[in-house]
Amino acid sequence: MIFDERWLADVLPLERFLEPPPDVWTDQDEARMLPRAKEEQVLLGVYIPMHSPGRVLLLGRNLRAFFWSLVAQLHHRMPYLTASDLKGALRLVVAKTYQQELFHFHSDVLRQIFGASFDPLLEEALAVAWSRLQILQQRGVWNSQIGRMNGVVFNHLLPLAYAYRSPGYRDWPLYADAVRFKPALLDYLASANRVRLQANGVDLETLVFGMLGGISGGYVEAVV
Repeated sequence: MIFDERWLADVLPLERFLEPPPDVWTDQDEARMLPRAKEEQVLLGVYIPMHSPGRVLLLGRNLRAFFWSLVAQLHHRMPYLTASDLKGALRLVVAKTYQQELFHFHSDVLRQIFGASFDPLLEEALAVAWSRLQILQQRGVWNSQIGRMNGVVFNHLLPLAYAYRSPGYRDWPLYADAVRFKPALLDYLASANRVRLQANGVDLETLVFGMLGGISGGYVEAVV
């Protein structure tokens, strides 16, 4: 399909979305900061830790704006994009944000299990890295929207969507694959018994990594 330039006339600069502030809030932060986040259109999602259930919030208007900003960048590089490519791009935008906030929930649970402390910058880096790993996994599913995307489009889109500049977020390349991610996750969640368990042959890296995404209940989702 060929784009009508008017569709992209009012898109926000992509850079606006690549320097987000921390996205783990308290209940008190929500009332104070959510209206501002919607107005400034910088944050795409938020996680509010468990007191009652944890809360995964996706900011719908901001996600739409981010999507069109990415499409505008793609349009500069290739004038033709199929409907399937656009659906895949939209799926990527939503999925990357959802998985990032969901990582914060899983980390919230695991930190409480292992008695670990919250490190906001490290957790942001791990959350972004986890999100990207999930997108790459979906890319390998041939009948998914992301899997059906043209390879050239996907290979242009992915670096644009993860070109973060904010502290914490921008450090995701340090944990960009499972080989680096697993030990970093374990270090973050390390307990006093870690050394003894590993010395006895317990594969804690695989155990803890396998718990991500496998925790049911304990959170609610909303698009705001």
